[in-house]
Amino acid sequence: MGSFKETLKQEFPRTPESFRQCVNNAVSEQRISKRKHFRFARTAIPVAACLILVSGTVMAAEFPAFTKWLAELGINSQEAGEMIIHVDDGSAASVNSSQSDIFTDDRQVGVMEQDPLFTVTDVYYDGATLLFLAESCGLPELAFGDHVFINGTDNRLEYVVELEEGSGVWQCEVSIMDENLAESDPEKLDVTVQVYMESGEKQDFTFTIESDKLGSISTAEDQCFELSYGTVEVCDVQTAPSKVSFTLNWTVYREEDFEILRGVLFFCEDSNGVRYAPNELRMNASCSPEVRSEGTGWIEFEQSFEIQNFDSASEYMIFIPAEGGYDEEGSYVGNEEPREDMSFTIKF
Repeated sequence: MGSFKETLKQEFPRTPESFRQCVNNAVSEQRISKRKHFRFARTAIPVAACLILVSGTVMAAEFPAFTKWLAELGINSQEAGEMIIHVDDGSAASVNSSQSDIFTDDRQVGVMEQDPLFTVTDVYYDGATLLFLAESCGLPELAFGDHVFINGTDNRLEYVVELEEGSGVWQCEVSIMDENLAESDPEKLDVTVQVYMESGEKQDFTFTIESDKLGSISTAEDQCFELSYGTVEVCDVQTAPSKVSFTLNWTVYREEDFEILRGVLFFCEDSNGVRYAPNELRMNASCSPEVRSEGTGWIEFEQSFEIQNFDSASEYMIFIPAEGGYDEEGSYVGNEEPREDMSFTIKF
């Protein structure tokens, strides 16, 4: 089978809504809205084709940077909070802006004086996730594309949400899809967001971040387990304060065990003995269609997991499949039980 992670990069499939409701019921509404294109209020003023980072403003200062997002990280929130770059604090952050396009006014010959679209006041980057707070500068209606280019690599814009209605301060989250970028230890990031203008044309808006707080992911070798009910290969293990992620390539011998695993519900335990139930995990998961062997009847499929609040400093994760959890209609009811006999340990 081809790499499931490669399929994610090409098609960006999202978690099925039924699973999102049962596992991510605590995730804020901002994560299930404003996907793909992101629109803002209409204002008839000129715009400049750039995003800039400047000294913090009064408006942005009213909102603690990424407060709700940090809370979702659980035990990782403190480490992540220390990595936030506050542009107004005079710390190691050095930022610049660039204008990638010039607009002309049809009513006159020459170049118009332009105001920036955004001032970006706070940034977070750990190799898995880029977050930034952008304060609008009286924008016309805009639609953001779901691709963000960072140091020339293509990555995925997850959401843009206004922190408080009418505030003009927007939180933007980007998932890092390029492995080389994620594993590098950058000193500078050039970020380009694609914006669709009212005319229908696409413009690029760019800002640059330079800071010693820019992070990178940690990785682990692929691992293979021979289990009583099948085999599983653990691939693409990545840990960062914003998320722990991995892919499971399964070969399962019996239909009843496949039915347990396909629900993508599991308990997990870290190296400090802290155990999480499925409904305690802030998680995104995807499961590929199964492939059945005509000769043996064995079932092959792949799963991908991203978990926000599992300790990224843990030495390992004990992965414990869960049985039950759903009623006859497929709705999550929360009565799952751990199958300790089906567990295995993923090393980080």
